[in-house]
Amino acid sequence: MRAKNIKGFTLVEALLASFIMAVGLFAAGTAIYSQFFSLNQNREKAIATLAAQEEVESIRGMPFDTIVNLPSSFTAGGFTYLNSPVGTVTVSSSYGDKIKKISVTVTWSSLTGQTLQKSLVTLVTKNGINKQ
Repeated sequence: MRAKNIKGFTLVEALLASFIMAVGLFAAGTAIYSQFFSLNQNREKAIATLAAQEEVESIRGMPFDTIVNLPSSFTAGGFTYLNSPVGTVTVSSSYGDKIKKISVTVTWSSLTGQTLQKSLVTLVTKNGINKQ
């Protein structure tokens, strides 16, 4: 004799529920991983931006005549948080003798090995801003 009102799950139902749960957990895990990766990349960009901005402000505080002889590289405190960081400074006189264009670039490697870069550019004048 067979019981007609047996309650419970069949093996197929249990396997199907397990499969759906596994797909959901995999999707959630992938989303969490990509968010952590994105968060880390944004953190690195913020550190590089702050390092470049610190160098630009340091240069802007120098006398105009010393800017011409700046070293072509720099290091910053935030570099310890970046992978293989390199800071470069480029000074050009494309606007004449009284204006210097300063480019500060931070280059580093991401966790995936991709080379990333953040650059800031500023102009420095011999006589200062708004002076004849």
